[in-house]
Amino acid sequence: MDRNSFHTLVLLTKEVGGLTDSKYMSSSEKLAMFLNILAHHEKNRSIKVDYIRSGWSVSLAFNECLKVILKLAPLLLVNPKPVLEDELDDRWRWFKGCLGVLDGTYIQIRVPSKDKPRYRTRKGEIATNVLGVCDKNLNFTYVLPGWEGSAADSHVLRNAITRTNGNYYLCDEGYTNGNGFLSPYRGYRYWLRDWQGENPPPQCREELFNMKHARARNAIERTFGLLKGRWGLLRSPSWYSVKIHNRIISACCLIHNFIRREMEVDPLEIDVEEQVEYQQDNIDVVESSQEWTTWRDELAQSMWNAHLNN
Repeated sequence: MDRNSFHTLVLLTKEVGGLTDSKYMSSSEKLAMFLNILAHHEKNRSIKVDYIRSGWSVSLAFNECLKVILKLAPLLLVNPKPVLEDELDDRWRWFKGCLGVLDGTYIQIRVPSKDKPRYRTRKGEIATNVLGVCDKNLNFTYVLPGWEGSAADSHVLRNAITRTNGNYYLCDEGYTNGNGFLSPYRGYRYWLRDWQGENPPPQCREELFNMKHARARNAIERTFGLLKGRWGLLRSPSWYSVKIHNRIISACCLIHNFIRREMEVDPLEIDVEEQVEYQQDNIDVVESSQEWTTWRDELAQSMWNAHLNN
């Protein structure tokens, strides 16, 4: 974050979020400490030495800033806009009406021993599952940290995301192809690595659809890559409680959006086709739809016909 963006964020947190100067600490100093902790995963004892403050003052300022940033969610979460008919970006021009991309990623956390089974991943790591939705410009439009795939969370997902008025989101093959969710064909090559190197080009309409779907859906992988690259606190477990850690994740997503909005060039963005591919547990709470399956077949056939005519 450059200096101008930082000062803009200070004004925003004061005027909208209610961040205040205290007797011995300015709002700017509070926010600087907060961002330092998030970006570098600095411990309280390090910050209090660097800023010559007591550990209690650092903790108080951190929690105040966290609460203030979360208040900015209505301003910083981007309102999803569908891909238009005149879209020129080759990644997206086939997906008219698409609102963005849906996927999840794991953030490692520390929890009491009795809670470890609930948070143990298939790889044996202790982590919380973050469900995120981004637009084609790598901005978050929806974030649900601490998502465990429970019935309650699935209900939140359905209500929050599927009211699309005919629009839809791209998701990977672990998700059901149904109303509001367009997934790739199972049983065919899909991941970006499947099309690289000496691998052959698409051999049928299903493979061509999957290749174009994967290139567009790569937006969420790049967005998660930027998020973890920007905030060191998300790259390794911390001693914050699960509740606080989930709030921190949300705050990091909001400031990520702020930086991309305020800075002409995101200093961390890497223009590559493939980042880490996030493969999460299946979500089976969105019912499949024959109507959407038929539409996917028609879209795939259109792609294939255009491919053959080139």
